[in-house]
Amino acid sequence: YNTSENVPVPLHYHKEFELFILTEGSVKVQIENTAVHLEKSQGVFINSGALHSVIINNDIQCSFIAIVFSPSFIAPEYDNIYKKLIMPIIRNELVIPTALPKEVISTAIETSEIFNSQIQGYELYVKGNITRMMSMCIAHGEKRNAVKKDVKSDTLKKIINYIHLNYMNNITLEDLSTHAHTSREHLCRIFRETADVSPFVYLNRYRIMQSAYMLKNTDKTISQISSLCGFNNNSYFGKMFLRFMNCTPSEYRRNVTSGDR
Repeated sequence: YNTSENVPVPLHYHKEFELFILTEGSVKVQIENTAVHLEKSQGVFINSGALHSVIINNDIQCSFIAIVFSPSFIAPEYDNIYKKLIMPIIRNELVIPTALPKEVISTAIETSEIFNSQIQGYELYVKGNITRMMSMCIAHGEKRNAVKKDVKSDTLKKIINYIHLNYMNNITLEDLSTHAHTSREHLCRIFRETADVSPFVYLNRYRIMQSAYMLKNTDKTISQISSLCGFNNNSYFGKMFLRFMNCTPSEYRRNVTSGDR
């Protein structure tokens, strides 16, 4: 996903753990209130439920490996391993260092290669490596007392969820601030602090991501897709698509469909 805003991974969160490894380029990974600058062959651990985004540095080409897996992939929730080691990570009572150790980086790269090879039995190899990497991360973890709930993070999650459910409708800043039970000024400020963009840039980017999916996977017209993704003006839709995707909607559809042949 290439954008003129240099954001290959917009602000989001998920219940899974993530090991993010940069294999080329230079990026800033924003995890909640912490900014981590990565160079080639460096990586970070992203906890379950943590808001995060990835921003390209210096407008250079980058590539990365993202290994995303459920905490219960390591052990089922009823298992003592889950209760002893996994749950404390989710609760931030066992803090994994943000910067991944070198042995995790090399194992992650190996895991990606095995996954892409699809050799017989690769699933067990990948599962074993993910378990190994988490054991390495936990070995470097630090115990701490449970932290207070982050109100700012919860507010952003409410807005992100609202946008994902209602992007096809007309949404105003007043709608967003009312849903989050905060002022418009406060909402814009915390969005910029964590996401580096305004709420409406995030909204338009998400709409464009959804429109790109429809352009690739449906036969709907560009005008229909524009309307379905919350744009009531085809010209504005085209302008936003060019801004975030560096091409027009018709060029994008032509390129992705020709690539499928």
